[in-house]
This record gives sequence, structure tokens and C-alpha cells, in this order.
Amino acid sequence: MPCYSHLSIDEREQISTLRHSGHSIGSIGELVGRCKSTISRELSRNRLPSGRYSPSHADGSYMLRRQRLAILEDDEKLGQFVRDRLSEGWMPEQIAGWLKAGNEEGLRPICFETIYGFIYRAGQKSEALWKLLTRGHRIRRPMRARRSRDRIKDRVSIHDRPEAAENRQEAGHWEADLIICKRTRLVLVIHERKSRVTLAARMTGKSAAETVSVMMSIFRRLDPALRKSVTFDNDTTFAQHSLLRSMFNMTTWFCDAYASWQKGGVENANGRLRRWLPRDFDIHAMDDEELQDIIFTMNLTPRKCLGFKTPVQALLQDLGKDAKICFA
Repeated sequence: MPCYSHLSIDEREQISTLRHSGHSIGSIGELVGRCKSTISRELSRNRLPSGRYSPSHADGSYMLRRQRLAILEDDEKLGQFVRDRLSEGWMPEQIAGWLKAGNEEGLRPICFETIYGFIYRAGQKSEALWKLLTRGHRIRRPMRARRSRDRIKDRVSIHDRPEAAENRQEAGHWEADLIICKRTRLVLVIHERKSRVTLAARMTGKSAAETVSVMMSIFRRLDPALRKSVTFDNDTTFAQHSLLRSMFNMTTWFCDAYASWQKGGVENANGRLRRWLPRDFDIHAMDDEELQDIIFTMNLTPRKCLGFKTPVQALLQDLGKDAKICFA
């Protein structure tokens, strides 16, 4: 029996191209070299809310599913014990204290925050376990003066950024940010500091896994000479930045707290994008082609800071005619 392997981003791009060309699921399977059930499952599981299929969205969805399970999801016996006690009116603190006292042989102790995290985890909301709590709040209210545990590891300060990147002397240094539209729908925006080329992609959520997957999908299409560094703010959405280092050998820099002006290029690009994507705009009313048309328009608009060249012209002039640029 042949060993099964997950679909790669290249295969997902091929599926997207063939699907948009009108090929059937069976013919896509033959051309990609996969059975048609794999193609059917991929198209149904990873499609956008509009019904369309986007390879970057699909790859991000796949990475989200591959994330490590919560303790109470991974340990079914422990998870059922917690559910049973909640249904009997126990509070998470009481369950955690009971377990830590060693009263349940074979069940490991956990803290009450683990139980609360399980109750309010997105994957558990269909069970409505929050209704079993004393106050029964659908959304957990943040604790005062609670310090976030979700920190960004291996951060390097923007003040250590080399002069070539700081002064826009060479291409390949990027800035990244998110813009939020109606119903907290997100668009990832990355901006090249020297040429002012802007790229963007829609996202389904705000997880670090999906964010880095979408960024990797974008950078994978670019000429290696354009993959030098990325500058972020301190949003934990960028917590998986180390994958860019390991996959593309890109350096990552982080702004000071509350100093978004330190990545002013992408902030300026966000302001330009707001012409088409105001905060009350439903991003799902727009398909991927429309978004990329907007990005294409921005990159073909002359800029005074470039001597009235377009960002595309500036980038091609800097890298040469054989450089690879893809806006999709």
C-alpha cells in the first residue's frame, strides 16, 4: 500500500488553476496524480465562505488543523471527566483542585485555566460547555491585570536592523501588517521598503499558524533575492515568525511597543488600501481576483518618492528583467 502524503502548496495551486478552468474533480485528480476522493475532500474542506477555492487559504486551513490538540482534547478520558463534573455543577477551580489532590487515579492534574481554555476553545463552542458554569457567559471576560502568556519568542529589535534595510538601500526588506474589515475579517498586507511594492491576501482568522502559512505562500513565489527580512509589530499573530527564518533564511525584526510608525511603509499602504477596503466593508463580498486587481492597481500607480515610476518598474529596475514577481 503506498504511503499517503499531504497535499503540498504546489499541488493546491495546481488544483486551483484546474478548478477555475472548469475541470471536473476526476480530471483534476488524474492531472495532479491524486485520487478524486482526495480532490473532493480538499475542495469541500478548505473552500472559502463564498464557495471559491484559494490555495493559500487552503494551506492555512491545513496548518490550523495540524496544530497541537488541547490537553483535554488529546486525553479523552480526562476530557470526559471534566465534562461530567461540569454537568454536575462543579466549577473549574474545584475540578482542578480535586485532580491535584490525587483523588482520581490515572488522571493527570491540570490547572483551572486549562479547563477554562478548553471550555472557550473555538473547537468546543458547539458543545456550549460555558452554559454549565455558574454565570454562564458565552464569552469569557478577561481577568484584570492578567499578563498574556502568548508572547513572541526570539524577537529581535528593529533598532538592530542593518543600514541597508533601514535606509532602503536594497530590495528584499519587507514590512507586514493586518487590516481589519467588517466582522473582524482580516487581510494580510506586506510591503517592500525600497520599491514600495505591496502584496496582500485574505485570511479566515487571526491565528499565528495561518498568518505564517499565508506569508510563506507569498514569499515562496518571489525571487530569492527578494527574501531578506520582514519587520513586524508586536501582534501575537506574528508569533510564528521563526518559520520564515528556517524556511527562507529571512531575518525578522520587531517594532517597539506602540510604535507602528516604525513600519511606516506598510501603514501608508494600508491607508491606500482603505480606499477600497473601508472598515465596514464585508471582505467576503469580494473574491480573490478582485482583491488582487486592487493590489495590481496600487503597484502600477506612479509614486513621487520613486521619481514617478511605478513600484513594479522600480522593483524590476533594481533586480533585472529576469526577476520573478507574482501578485496572486
